[in-house]
Amino acid sequence: MILTGLSEQQLTAITTTGNILLTACPGSGKTRVLTRKIAHELEKIKETKKVIIAITFTNRASDEIKTRLVKLDIDTDQLFSNTIHSFCLEWILKPYASYLEETKNGFVVADEFTSADIIGTLKEDNDLSWWTPINLRIKLDGSFYEQTNSGIVLAYHEILKSAKLIDFEQILYYSYKLLISFPGIAKTLSKIFHLICVDEYQDTQELQYAILGEILKAEDSKTGIFLVGDRDQAIFGTLGGIAKNLEEIKQVFGNIEIVELELSGNYRTIQRIIDYYKNFQTTPIDIRSMAKNATAQGFIAYDYTVDYEVLSEHVASIIEKHLNDGVPESEICVLAPQWYIVIPMGRKLKRLLPKVNFDAYGLSPLSGNKENVWYRISRLFLSTPSPNMYLTRVRWSKELIQELDTTGHNLLSQEDFRHKKLLSIINSIKSDKDEGLDYLEDVFIQLMRILQINLDGSIYLKQHWDSFFTGVRRKLEHVDSDYAKDISSFKRLFNQKNGVVVNTCHGIKGEEFEVVISFGLLQGFVPHNFDPNPEDAARKLLYVICSRAKSHLYLISESGRTRTYRKIPYIPTTVLRGVDYIYDDIDKSAALL
Repeated sequence: MILTGLSEQQLTAITTTGNILLTACPGSGKTRVLTRKIAHELEKIKETKKVIIAITFTNRASDEIKTRLVKLDIDTDQLFSNTIHSFCLEWILKPYASYLEETKNGFVVADEFTSADIIGTLKEDNDLSWWTPINLRIKLDGSFYEQTNSGIVLAYHEILKSAKLIDFEQILYYSYKLLISFPGIAKTLSKIFHLICVDEYQDTQELQYAILGEILKAEDSKTGIFLVGDRDQAIFGTLGGIAKNLEEIKQVFGNIEIVELELSGNYRTIQRIIDYYKNFQTTPIDIRSMAKNATAQGFIAYDYTVDYEVLSEHVASIIEKHLNDGVPESEICVLAPQWYIVIPMGRKLKRLLPKVNFDAYGLSPLSGNKENVWYRISRLFLSTPSPNMYLTRVRWSKELIQELDTTGHNLLSQEDFRHKKLLSIINSIKSDKDEGLDYLEDVFIQLMRILQINLDGSIYLKQHWDSFFTGVRRKLEHVDSDYAKDISSFKRLFNQKNGVVVNTCHGIKGEEFEVVISFGLLQGFVPHNFDPNPEDAARKLLYVICSRAKSHLYLISESGRTRTYRKIPYIPTTVLRGVDYIYDDIDKSAALL
């Protein structure tokens, strides 16, 4: 079953032994190959202590891999699949935190909102504009990439330190520091890891390459590496992503042998859309549609006249048109290059289309707390027990128990099938609180009482509790916040996975949708104002955007949006305007569905 229904290229990628660098064009079955590769290797493992690591760029991608493996009836007990930050936390930082001065007294991960809020306050205190970029990335030697405002970065880290917080960049640096300071850690991990799979390798940062390199270079290391990605989709350059070539990758991994393979067939997208996004392609791969409807006309529109003031209504009308023609909600995606224009769009669409389900970035104040233990507990309380959610909730329960085990909280240690017992307890707890945060506090307290855990007696749980509730309250009370506070809205975060997706271009990498509506295609967003290679960055971002669409693509460079600090209007992305193409008339799109 694992090796059935595959193309020759896909089968080769899965069955070839040794280290692999796989270049996969959009729609080529990258996730299928990655999932089947993991399944194939899991079946090879004979030692119970061996583990396969799958590092994905987003939580969405990780969840998709786990879901597909369950459908293949693959036992995933020897798989760890998550983001690089979660990998570092679970396998390096938490187990060995006591080895480092910076983490030996405990820590909590600062979510994106907390980090942004601290930096925002420091900018105000130093008379800097809110839009001034501050680079928080850390070099291999512990110094900062930020030079102009390094004082702000130092002050930011002092604030984190005083609150026993670490941010995502420190997760990487402290993990690397542990590996180079204590080589035995890398040696131990290399004996445990059978294979490390890296999805979207082209967006890997220098520190991330170095962390993996220490494990692969460890004494007597037998760990294999399977890298998959596409250099044309390298859109994280401003965040430190480096699309290393084969020789550069070999060097950072200790000059190991790596076989280079390719996936060039697109099994989802019509040829017309492929031919369109070839305008932004830089690699020589000849992408051909292998889809059943490869020769369909589809639809490609570009609108640079719609006014910013009516943009959300315009997008809502496109969504409504496709829903009325039978396109499933989950096959429609609205995306933009920046999160701070995505969040308002998601909220406006929810108000304009109240009967439509949305899987929208930023609709919940909980969405930035994924590394917090109380976030992981909250998703069990906020997700609805149902046949469709059962396996997912079982997995969440297992992951929670494993995390608490590593911190000395051996929940239900006398019980068989502890994860199922925990789920049963959580399902039995009720609350009559109407507001989401009050509800969570009430059910959490009930859970602690049943499990006989004294919150004040656990430094780990108390630190995470304070961080979780402080962070969510600050979001709810923020001057620009319009989050819904009722319990029903809180529950939507974990019960909306079949809705219309509203996200950033970066947040939906690796996914494809029947209908893609992309807005904010403006100079300053695509490319970003501070990108050192603007034209190359714009081409890659447009390549990613357009290649998300299977058959219907709407590109929008709205008019009337201005730069807040100068009131100067944005202009359409010049790379996009430079494409000579006869677009479809949006008023005729219904006839082409």
